[in-house]
Amino acid sequence: MHFRVQTDEMNFGLGMVIRAVSARPVKQAYDGVLVETTDDGLMLTCTDGEISIKAQVSAEVEEDGCALLPAKLFAEMMRKQPVGEVDVQVDERLRAKIRSQGSNTSMACMAAEDFPDIRDVAGDHHVSMPCDRFRNAVGKVLFAVSTDESRKILTGVLMEVYEKETLLVGLDGFRLAMQRMEVENELPAGLSGDHIHAVVPGRALGEVSKMLPDSDDTCQITFNSSHIMYSFGSVKVYATLLTGEYIDYQKILPSSWTTEVMVMRSALSDAIDRCSLMAREGKNNLIYLKLLTDGRMEMTANAERGDVHEDLNIDMEGNELSIAFNSRYLTDIIHNIDDERICMCFNSNVSPCMIKPVEGNEFTFLVLPVRIFNR
Repeated sequence: MHFRVQTDEMNFGLGMVIRAVSARPVKQAYDGVLVETTDDGLMLTCTDGEISIKAQVSAEVEEDGCALLPAKLFAEMMRKQPVGEVDVQVDERLRAKIRSQGSNTSMACMAAEDFPDIRDVAGDHHVSMPCDRFRNAVGKVLFAVSTDESRKILTGVLMEVYEKETLLVGLDGFRLAMQRMEVENELPAGLSGDHIHAVVPGRALGEVSKMLPDSDDTCQITFNSSHIMYSFGSVKVYATLLTGEYIDYQKILPSSWTTEVMVMRSALSDAIDRCSLMAREGKNNLIYLKLLTDGRMEMTANAERGDVHEDLNIDMEGNELSIAFNSRYLTDIIHNIDDERICMCFNSNVSPCMIKPVEGNEFTFLVLPVRIFNR
């Protein structure tokens, strides 16, 4: 195999695919990047067995072939090359020779036949979304995904595809995050039900969101019962879907409430941040809220080193209420909202608080309170 490539082209491609390389590969082949010649240049591929990433790179091919190079070493070596053209040639002894502007490097390859065959996902389920909107929505649900491997299904994000919208849902048993995107979707013919769905590993979606461009270019999503593929630009990301029954989140979303509060998000966020500083010094990391019918929200946190008291103006309907939350859970939610005014809905001091837009239904967050006694 012999090719010439520009360093910026190769570095971009390597920067994409190397995200799939594990810090502790379960197989030696998973520590490599497969470089294959194609009609359009080069195809780079990395995998850890669960997530695989491919990137097409423009190059001038002198001799067809493929090679499995040590991914991190090769990527670091390419980053150190001077800007311009790099010549790479792999001989029959599986040695790669890398030459550029007076620099000559020899690198041992691995056996390419040990690398798994990564094929495009074939399926009837197709979704197209603008990259920037999809990236934004993913970023606002990932924080709520569980990290508890004993409940594997909750380490993923539920994607529900309807004819007029696509929903992303993450939950871990203590909070829920849902983002709704209005997009036209073509559902498969003969579908039993009004939507199709998949549970995507949170890590895979996290990597996709980091790679997506901040533009309205299209991200094409194809999935079947076992695998999903994201295609955007010259990059494709593959992942194995999680199996099992996801929690029926619709049953835990309150349909009515006894107390409704409208508050400025920026003021609420600042107050929560100040209270969180003291809450973290305490034993329980709690923030206490008192909702008063005179149009005030009292927010407090205390610890041995001191206490914080905040007063916020609110628009309120319903009953007065005292309730407490883990400060981190509140912070995560508020920092993932962009609206200037938000609505907080309560039923009691032991039932979940729902946070949603004042108008519309673009997002829904749910957070469980902490039961408090003698306060």
